[in-house]
Amino acid sequence: MSIPIGVGIVIQSLYLLIDLFFVSRLGADAIAGVTSTATAALLISMLGQLLGIGAVSLIGQALGAGKYAQARTIFIHAGLMAIVCSVCVVAAGYMGGGRAMSGFASGEVAQGMGESYLYGCMPGLALQIIISVATFGLRAAGEPYGPLVAQCICVPINLVLAPLLIFGVPGITGLGTLGAGMATTLATSVAAAIILYRAVDRYRHFAQPTITFRWESVIARRIISVGLPAGLETLVIYVYTGLMYWAAAKLGAQVQAAVGIGLMLIQALFIPAVSVAYGCVPLAAYYFGANDIGKVKDIYAVSLAMVVSTMLCLTAGCFLWGSAMVSLFSNDSHVEGKAVYFLTCISLNFVTSGLIHINGSILQASGRTTWSLLAICTRLATFVIPLLFVVNLNKVTLQWLCLLSNFAFLSQAIVSSYAVSFIIKRLMQITPEPVAAASMGFDALLMNKEGRRS
Repeated sequence: MSIPIGVGIVIQSLYLLIDLFFVSRLGADAIAGVTSTATAALLISMLGQLLGIGAVSLIGQALGAGKYAQARTIFIHAGLMAIVCSVCVVAAGYMGGGRAMSGFASGEVAQGMGESYLYGCMPGLALQIIISVATFGLRAAGEPYGPLVAQCICVPINLVLAPLLIFGVPGITGLGTLGAGMATTLATSVAAAIILYRAVDRYRHFAQPTITFRWESVIARRIISVGLPAGLETLVIYVYTGLMYWAAAKLGAQVQAAVGIGLMLIQALFIPAVSVAYGCVPLAAYYFGANDIGKVKDIYAVSLAMVVSTMLCLTAGCFLWGSAMVSLFSNDSHVEGKAVYFLTCISLNFVTSGLIHINGSILQASGRTTWSLLAICTRLATFVIPLLFVVNLNKVTLQWLCLLSNFAFLSQAIVSSYAVSFIIKRLMQITPEPVAAASMGFDALLMNKEGRRS
């Protein structure tokens, strides 16, 4: 499950990089305009996370309990909710939202280019909500390869269309940043069609013969109740990162650049942990639904061992080759020195961060996402309060930022670990014997035997 998810995360990041690569040829204003749209992408991704995480948890539990008709019903509800959200996003974007989001760029020219880019890519951004729900639904049904296939097809499409639409061809004028956005939308549309086809094909095997669909508000509320804390958790992460940049800015442009390079490298280095965590969710949800808590404990232990060993190696790599990694992004010796210091200090909490990711996946699988939100809010509080105190005293340093960040991660790990321990112990006390649906295990679902057997 984790390998195709990890590869997919890497490929997904290429969309914006392709746009930035070609848009950079239009000048600094174009770059500023395109990058200013990140806030819109964040808000839309939160909607996708909200619906997707709610769906994967509930679908996985339903499949583990042998309730295949219910699993398909949950997927249909999540899909319809995603379609409604996508339509609302497009309407809001063209009714003034695009202009508001592009206002983050500095200067009228950059704002105009950012607005044009948003108008071009707004349908594509909206489709990401549907793609997220379909992707999480496929993972819950043991199919992680559909999204990967779609991305492998669509990134080359974006790579071909972007320069053609941005710069034009002989006899046809290019569209500039509007063309970059349109290229992303067209490539995303192809991805959405492929992923939806795979998802519909996967779920039509469940609950044969065809069931009569009826909207049930209780299912929609369950999806939102599980997914909303996870969506807010994504927002808190971005607030935390923004505060890190804000504090680093008070130390000068070179330190802020060093922190930016460090955070970018850390984000890339976290991909293995994130991939295992995402792969852990549908497996754990399946066995939560099957009342096989012993199997959930095994999944937790194996996932944790995988992540901890990987993150220990990455921590050692940061100490040994941190300078080489940083040098890829900066030739300034002062910036490079600060970035290496920041990277090595923050790498000390890589293992702690891996523990947080696996704890979060177990909490998502159990449907207790409020605990994850509480844990990350603890991290935010333990970082913000001391940080504001240090800033007010004008004593902020890069060393303080690293120390407070590591302490904040530790506090989140403690809360999330307690939550996982509490939930597993409680369920072991009250959960009946495993249901028969789990007798063949999740591997059978991967081979698409369970759905057809029903």
